[in-house]
Amino acid sequence: MTRRGLMLGRFQPFHKGHLALTKQILSKCDELVIIIGSAQFNFIDKDPFSAGERVLMIHEALKEARIDLSRCYIIPVANDENNARWLAYLRSMVPPFDVLYSGNYFVKYLARSQDSGIAIEEPVFEETNQYNGTNIRHLMQDGKPWEHLVPPAVAKVIQQVGGIVRINILAHSDSDPQRW
Repeated sequence: MTRRGLMLGRFQPFHKGHLALTKQILSKCDELVIIIGSAQFNFIDKDPFSAGERVLMIHEALKEARIDLSRCYIIPVANDENNARWLAYLRSMVPPFDVLYSGNYFVKYLARSQDSGIAIEEPVFEETNQYNGTNIRHLMQDGKPWEHLVPPAVAKVIQQVGGIVRINILAHSDSDPQRW
């Protein structure tokens, strides 16, 4: 019987902490469902990259890390604003899974409160102060080194889509619309 794990994230951008988590889960599961959450958001300060760009980042990073892509599903899922039906909605959008991997207290609460019967495991996160999307986006915006925090394939995708310019424009457009 195939054991399938699920991890969720916005992946804005996909970084080395996410890659380590992917490897961690695949060491325990036969397959992994990677949910790109908030798939409907893009080109905003908190969510600068589109769902398609995030799919590409993840795919290229996994391929570069020589992870067997036949073991992974990468699925963008738009948010459901009704949290009471969140798990049912999520289950309708993805293949069946056995274990939900999350360190997010709210996600774990929702999964437990909806009597899901799904095992929930808290993964071991690496250097969360550095490996988090907000930090990486701020480094990009400030013109500081950030590439060491993401897989090289992700840095390449970000460069190809003009991610640095986009992040700078988005950061300033909300605070000073007259400027743009």
